[in-house]
Amino acid sequence: MTKEELLRSFLEDELLIDKNYLKKGEFEKYKWATPNNQKLIEVLKTAIEGQLSNESPLITEKKINQFLNKQT
Repeated sequence: MTKEELLRSFLEDELLIDKNYLKKGEFEKYKWATPNNQKLIEVLKTAIEGQLSNESPLITEKKINQFLNKQT
């Protein structure tokens, strides 16, 4: 699976619609390279990149924490 396919598979989850992160069908618009203001989507992208590059989970966690801390 490509990064884009993995991201879309996560974004298709009904929980994201139920929690009002996305509207139904909105996930189809998202492209990997498109900048996004949604923290959740950027965190998913960071996690996917870490997993695909066989990065240590601790390094991925650190990157996610840095991203979230810098956004506040």
